[in-house]
Amino acid sequence: MKRFIYSSYTKFAVLVLVVCSLAFAANVVLDTIYIYTNEYQLYGFEESFEKSRYFAAILNDPSGYVDNAYAQYYHSEDKTDMSVEDNLKTALEYLDASKINYFISIDDTVFTNCGAESEDDIVDAKYYMLQKRHAGGRLEYESNYAEIYGLLEGIYEYNSEDEIVVAASVKEDYAKECEALWTRQAAYIKDAFIKGVALCIIALLLLIYLVAVSGKTYTGEHKKMWLDSIWTELHLADIIFAGGLAIGAWSIVFDMYFYNQIPYYMAKTIVIFALCAGCLLVITSLLSIVRKIKCGIFVNSSISCKLLIWAWKVFVYVIRYVRGCVVRVRNAVKIGVNRKTASILIGMLFVYTALIGLCGIFTPETGTALVFGIVLFAFASFILMYRAKDIDSIRKGANEIRKGNLTYKINDIKSEDLKALADDINGIGMGLDESVSAKMKAERLKTELITNVSHDLKTPLTSIISYTELLSNVEKLPEEAKDYIRIIEKKSQRLKNLTQDLFDISKVQSGNEVINCERLDIALLINQALGEHDSEIKNADLAFCVNVEKELFVNADGRKMSRVMSNLISNALKYSMKNTRVFVSAVEKGYEVIVEFKNIASYAMDFDAEEIMGRFVRGDESRTTEGSGLGLAIAKSYTEASGGSFNVVTDGDLFKAIIKFNKA
Repeated sequence: MKRFIYSSYTKFAVLVLVVCSLAFAANVVLDTIYIYTNEYQLYGFEESFEKSRYFAAILNDPSGYVDNAYAQYYHSEDKTDMSVEDNLKTALEYLDASKINYFISIDDTVFTNCGAESEDDIVDAKYYMLQKRHAGGRLEYESNYAEIYGLLEGIYEYNSEDEIVVAASVKEDYAKECEALWTRQAAYIKDAFIKGVALCIIALLLLIYLVAVSGKTYTGEHKKMWLDSIWTELHLADIIFAGGLAIGAWSIVFDMYFYNQIPYYMAKTIVIFALCAGCLLVITSLLSIVRKIKCGIFVNSSISCKLLIWAWKVFVYVIRYVRGCVVRVRNAVKIGVNRKTASILIGMLFVYTALIGLCGIFTPETGTALVFGIVLFAFASFILMYRAKDIDSIRKGANEIRKGNLTYKINDIKSEDLKALADDINGIGMGLDESVSAKMKAERLKTELITNVSHDLKTPLTSIISYTELLSNVEKLPEEAKDYIRIIEKKSQRLKNLTQDLFDISKVQSGNEVINCERLDIALLINQALGEHDSEIKNADLAFCVNVEKELFVNADGRKMSRVMSNLISNALKYSMKNTRVFVSAVEKGYEVIVEFKNIASYAMDFDAEEIMGRFVRGDESRTTEGSGLGLAIAKSYTEASGGSFNVVTDGDLFKAIIKFNKA
């Protein structure tokens, strides 16, 4: 099921369904708009036909004509030619008598189109409206349906004495015709609304599904597409551009349609095509942004985010730099005030400035001030150069000590403050010299001790091994005695190997080992080492995978590098997890030849990679396996003595030894 949900084909099919749903919704809406605009628009989204705002406008037309008649009469300059009644009579000729009946009374003058003798003949209808304006401006309203606009209120500013009655009702036949049209329009508009909303909800749910599964595989891995390498700002611009282009296309097409420049079927085709294309572009860019967020590359693929991060870094750098400058100035002032030399120099600068100022005040028109100023400047320059000698001496002494000349002494400092600094630097040099000498002496004694002990152990060990061999050749010894002899032989041989390892590493680390570098074939060297350990490899539950390129030549000591390869193979045999593979490779990379030994450890490697290459350090802290802890130390020392580099890398249970030599 997961494969189906996260399948690329499923995502593409859902994307097509989203676009199709929106296209169908647009088709329904466009067809409804087409039908609605091609007939009289009576339905105005009212709850029922009785609340139709269309009837309100019709029923309020007569009172509107009355209001206009009064306004026209009282705004005219010549009031002798026409009266209010004449204006109203002329206006009522334009009233559609097929829709409504009306009765209008202004004082004793009556206007009607249905022969009504009073307003009572009008208000018997189903839809009617009655307005009365009494003398003094008091108004009465009555209606069984329509919203009354109160147009007769405006007459008060022209005339407040006339008795005005306006009654109007919708004719029954016209009311039935309008009700049928309103009901039909309400039905197909509501149907289009429901279908459009349902299709939009379906499209929204499908889009939510696309957002949820986009950028993920059925295994839960986050995966990006080639579109995600495009800048995020371009995707946002695409969303805005596609949306704006679609809306612009709709506006232009609708204008052309309403002005009868293109037929409806063509307008609908263009609008739906623009909608599909715009939705496809918008959704594609939106899903790309979602994938970027899920894959954690949103910031790196956004120019704006990068600019903001860069601006923030620059801002932080500037703040830190300014803060550092302030701190340095503050410390300099603080130190300067508390130092004797600084106080003297500041005092001299003050006196020098004061003298120059006095010369400028009292001898403004002569050259005395200029001559005196030059003399003072020369004197101040001499003082500063004299003091600068101390600084140069201290700088030279610090540089000598940095180079390793720890016995160098800084002398002949004139300034009290700088003399104290020179003494401190001399003390540092002496301390370092003593520390280095003590460390070198201790290291030399330790190396000599190990060398001497190893040398002294060889003679008794040789005797023990020889006598053990003689005992093993004696006939008719009990089996128990033979077992003891075999144990003594095994342990004495191990002690001999340990003694030899101690002697070898002490010799090479003390610099007494002679290194004979020659042109070596690494492939041949590795194969020889593997051949020497062939029986051990066959008996071990390990598979050695060897990948060695041919004709890899380096300059190194053959005997020493053979020992290195042997130690690394022994290390893999001792400490690898059973039924795993050991990888041995030698490749050429650029100007280097790189040899790697990789194996899976049988114990938890919670040690430091640098520590494990020290003397007597073993990764197996319990020391349940054979080994002295000198194998990697000897390998590292021999490799570096031959001109190469030796490093150890651990990653979980993976142990990797890396040897690098410059290609011969």
